[in-house]
Amino acid sequence: MAVTRIAKGKYRAQVHVKGKGNKHVGYYPTEREAKAAVHEARKTLHLTPDPTGPTVREFADRWTTDPLFQRPKASTNRINAERVRQFVRRYGDLPIRHVTDEIVADYLAGGKRQHTVPGLRAMFGDARKPVAGRVVDENPFAQLGLRQSRGNKDLDVPGEDVIRRLVNTAGRVMEGGSLGAWLQVAAYTGMRPGELDALRWPSVDFERDEIRVVEQWSPHSRSFTAPKNGRSRVAILTPPAREALLALPRAGRVWVFPNPSGGHWTPSSREYYWKAIRAAADYQGTAYQCGRHFAGWYMTNVLELPAEDVAIALGHEDGGTLVRTTYGHRDRRLARDRVRKAYEDQSAGGRVTPLRAVRKDVG
Repeated sequence: MAVTRIAKGKYRAQVHVKGKGNKHVGYYPTEREAKAAVHEARKTLHLTPDPTGPTVREFADRWTTDPLFQRPKASTNRINAERVRQFVRRYGDLPIRHVTDEIVADYLAGGKRQHTVPGLRAMFGDARKPVAGRVVDENPFAQLGLRQSRGNKDLDVPGEDVIRRLVNTAGRVMEGGSLGAWLQVAAYTGMRPGELDALRWPSVDFERDEIRVVEQWSPHSRSFTAPKNGRSRVAILTPPAREALLALPRAGRVWVFPNPSGGHWTPSSREYYWKAIRAAADYQGTAYQCGRHFAGWYMTNVLELPAEDVAIALGHEDGGTLVRTTYGHRDRRLARDRVRKAYEDQSAGGRVTPLRAVRKDVG
C-alpha cells in the first residue's frame, strides 16, 4: 500500500520505485491528502502504480537491512537472514504477493528446508504489518501444521558417575587445561556453554557463592552479547562448582576457562578436545547433555527442587514450564521409588485402613 496510517492520526505516503524499494513522500493529516501526494509523486517520477508490489528479493533485502524490522540481538538477525536466503534464491523474482500455498508446498517438498520456516514466517508476518505497507494479505508460512522437533525432550541425561568420569578424563586428556572444570561447573550450575565461554574472574563472587552472568559468546555473530533473553542474572556457585573453580589458577588471568592459546573457548575450539574426551570416556552424548541438561535433571530428581526454583537457577523466564516439559526429565525410576516409599511410610504410621472384600448376597 502506498498510504499507511501511523500513530497520532497521521498518514505516511510512499511510492515504490522498481529496483530501489519504497521512496518516502511525506506525512499528512488525512488519507485523502496522502493519496494526492502519492499521485503527484508518481507523476513527477514518471511512475505508474505497481499492481504486484515488491518482489520476494526486494522485500527480503529491505527486511534484512531496514532497522524497522531488526530484532534486538544481532545473532537473531543473522540467523533470520540465513533462513530466508534459500527461498529468495529460488523465488526472488516473484512478486511477494504472489507467494501462494502451492509455492510453499513446492519449496518444502522433501522436508529438507523445514528449518528455514521460522525465518520465513517472521518475514511474511512483518510483510503484513502496516509499517511494511501490507505488501501481503496473508502469511503463507503460518499454521503449516508441520511436525515440530522435540528438541531436548528425548535427550538421555547422563548419571553422576558419567559426569565424574568425563571430568576426570578431561583432566587426563588436557593436563593442566580448563575443560574439566568447565564441564563440572556446567553440570552443577546449569550455565549455558556460551555463558561459560565468556566468563571472567571478576564475575565470580566466592564470598556470596554467586556467579554474575552478564554476557555470552555468540558463535553466530562471533561476538559477546547479552545472555539469552537479554537479561543478566545470578547463577548459584554450588559446592561442586566452587571446588572446580578454586582448583584453577587465577593470577594474571582474565578468562575463567582459557583455551590452550590463552583466549576464551568457543564451540569450534572445544570440538577437537571434546571428541578426544568423549572417546576416552566411552561417552556418546553431547557436552550440552552433561552440562545444562544434567543440571536441570539433577536439581529436579536428586535435590527434588520445585520447577519454579530450578527455572530461576537456569535463567528461564517461564515460571518452570520448560523445566517440567524438558529440562526436568522426571526420572521414572526415582519417581516410582518415591511413590513406593510414600505408601510404605503411610502404612508404617498406621494411616492406611486395610480393605476387606464385601460379599453381596444375591436373593
